Amino acid sequence: MSYSSPSFKGMSLFTHKGERKYLTSLERERFLKALPILTDLKERSFCEMIFWTGCRPSEALALTALNIDIAEYMVIIRSLKKRGRMKGQHFRPLPLPEHYMHRLDKTHALRKAQAQPDGGESARLWNFSRTKGWKLVKTVMSAAGINGAKGCGRGLRHAYGVNAALKKVPETRIKKWLGHESLATTEIYLDIAGAEDRLIAERMWN
Repeated sequence: MSYSSPSFKGMSLFTHKGERKYLTSLERERFLKALPILTDLKERSFCEMIFWTGCRPSEALALTALNIDIAEYMVIIRSLKKRGRMKGQHFRPLPLPEHYMHRLDKTHALRKAQAQPDGGESARLWNFSRTKGWKLVKTVMSAAGINGAKGCGRGLRHAYGVNAALKKVPETRIKKWLGHESLATTEIYLDIAGAEDRLIAERMWN
């Protein structure tokens, strides 16, 4: 079994020692089931936003009520890693599961915030630091028994890309949803190893 992975400008799904940096499908399920370890519903919704969109924690923290399209079950994320003229001006819409949108609406009183004169622009969904956001994700990871290089927000982001590739989401769509500048970056999710390889192999066995 090979644990090699293509890289683009240093990006890879594995550390230099060969440790996996993404969650497998089963680990994603365990993360989702471990979310109740966070009793504060707003804190829990933060971790869920990263889970369902693959966004960076800093991108989640920048979200306001204005960025949530309740009727269309969409979130509009500002891509924070864009450079040059597009810095701070690039937005990417991502679909959200209906059940999560309902919880998000109720937990953050989105409709009330969006009824304000500024449409909810000043109503940040999460008013805490990136350090706390990182700790919240780690808390859930630990409860799910997920540690090491994959047990962080980036591990969730990589898992989102891998899961999308496994479900045969078009490469161009994965690129758009994750806010990649180049398809070469997105291609790291198309070379999948470990437990994910077994899922692909089972298509031949069955």
